[in-house]
Amino acid sequence: MSSFDSNSQVSSGQQGASKTGVTETMMSLIMSFVLAMTARGFIIEGFVIPTGSMAPTLMGQHVRWTSPQTGWEYAIDANGYLGRWQLAAQELTKLKGRLSAIKDPEQRKQIRNRDLKRAMIARWDPMFGLSGPVERSAPEPMQPRPSNGDRVVVLKSLYPFTSPERFNVVVFKNPTDPVGPTQNFIKRLVGVPQEQLVVVDGDVFVGSLDAPSDQLRVVRKPEFIQRAVWQPVYDSGFVPIDIVGWEESAQSSWWGAPFVPDLGDWEIGTDRTWRTTSDEPAALTWNHDAWPITDFNMYNLNRLPNASLSPFSRDPYPISDIRIAGVIDPLDGRAFTGSRLVMASRGMLFEWSISSEAVALRMTRESDGAEIDSITGSVDLGGATFEIDCWHVDQKMWLFINGDLILELPFNDWSPEQRFQASYPDTSSDTYLSNPTLPRPSGPRIDWFFEGGVEAIRNVRVDRDLFYRPTMLDSANQRSQNGPFVRGLGFGSDFRNPGRLEQGQYLMFGDNSAASRDGRIWGRPHPLSTQYTDDDAPFIVPQDMLIGKAFSVYWPAPLPFPGTDSRWVPNFGKLRFIR
Repeated sequence: MSSFDSNSQVSSGQQGASKTGVTETMMSLIMSFVLAMTARGFIIEGFVIPTGSMAPTLMGQHVRWTSPQTGWEYAIDANGYLGRWQLAAQELTKLKGRLSAIKDPEQRKQIRNRDLKRAMIARWDPMFGLSGPVERSAPEPMQPRPSNGDRVVVLKSLYPFTSPERFNVVVFKNPTDPVGPTQNFIKRLVGVPQEQLVVVDGDVFVGSLDAPSDQLRVVRKPEFIQRAVWQPVYDSGFVPIDIVGWEESAQSSWWGAPFVPDLGDWEIGTDRTWRTTSDEPAALTWNHDAWPITDFNMYNLNRLPNASLSPFSRDPYPISDIRIAGVIDPLDGRAFTGSRLVMASRGMLFEWSISSEAVALRMTRESDGAEIDSITGSVDLGGATFEIDCWHVDQKMWLFINGDLILELPFNDWSPEQRFQASYPDTSSDTYLSNPTLPRPSGPRIDWFFEGGVEAIRNVRVDRDLFYRPTMLDSANQRSQNGPFVRGLGFGSDFRNPGRLEQGQYLMFGDNSAASRDGRIWGRPHPLSTQYTDDDAPFIVPQDMLIGKAFSVYWPAPLPFPGTDSRWVPNFGKLRFIR
């Protein structure tokens, strides 16, 4: 759930690669800051993000933690982390009290070994793997001081003259609480006027108001927005530095890097470079048991009571909308022979093929190998090192080489129900629609084949897309003063009866779906909202309640001054436009 503070707070819910020069970008961001300070309230205004419903795109109040194993740093919801810290600190105080009253050294040791775990905080590192905590440590001696949320510039005078665009990040008055403490929200605009909409397997399907439900089709984010919302699953640049020490401390074996040899002779270096030792065919496969690809967001780590449990125990949703990137070094400067990256998902095989002179994208049916669609192209790689970037997102394949888009192949055939059947092969439609939050979609299988002539694969990265979770309505997310509670499935959750957005109505989602109070669950509007807009429809945001488009983060959460807990050092590295 999210709300705003002006220099206002806004309840909240990366930024993509840009070809704009660094100087021009910095000048634009500095100008945003100056304008936010001088023109506040009329054309633009600054807002503070207090919560994490848009994390990590926009940060609310948070605590940052850096892994001692890999150096990976991430933000954790402040309220959840501080609650966990307080519990651990209380347990540690109790344990010290019990131990001080015991004289027998052996008994003291037994009690300490038995009870110390409750006083420890489990620390997790996604680059180390989430099958077990990277460490367990005592709570900090002093309660951590959280970082404030990002401060953003909002363009307020835009929407009276232009219509908001799908996937914009917007600030708006909360229709369910237009004058209360959560009166301003910031979220991503997903549904636009005069359309039907339904969410299936994390993606959004839309169609005209008069279209049958089986005529709705998936909508795709523009490339610049897609680049901004990729969320990291794995990055081989962050390497564990003391696996032996971890194994001794945890009394367990580490589960290894995610790509494991499946064919041929491989060496995996300490720098997470995969090297073939011959020019024979070879293959790597993704270890889905130890490294499942899901929608789990590290920001939410401490939102559940028992943070000692693995994130996998929280039943996150498997995701097949992913990108896989890496750098390929051909063997001894010889021409690159060929590579095929194959992902099995939703009853289909998605294949990215590359040789020194040709490239291809191909979709085939997994059951019988029948080709559904394909596209080919030419390249000239020779024996040079190159970077490959393979996307499968919003029912579309993309191939980039050295940063340039080479091929793209969309798949538009599925209706929402057909997409459901492909993603949930073991669940009937009726079972799913009785409570769509209970079943889970099938996850992907990934294999990377090499025909020979490859020396090394390095700088491997895997990212996942946003995933909009299915929803059910409940009274906890609705306000009693707004009228009778609405029951049943969340807005846009029934692929047989999609949600409808009429003229001037918009639908808003948070990027952090697991921690976002989206419009599809918030029920009826407040009587004041209805009086102001003449629209009493639940779940939607009337156009008259839009405040503006979120433009840039002009003041990210400050850094601590070295050696202190005082946070006022500007974090210029996080200045960014909002995509």
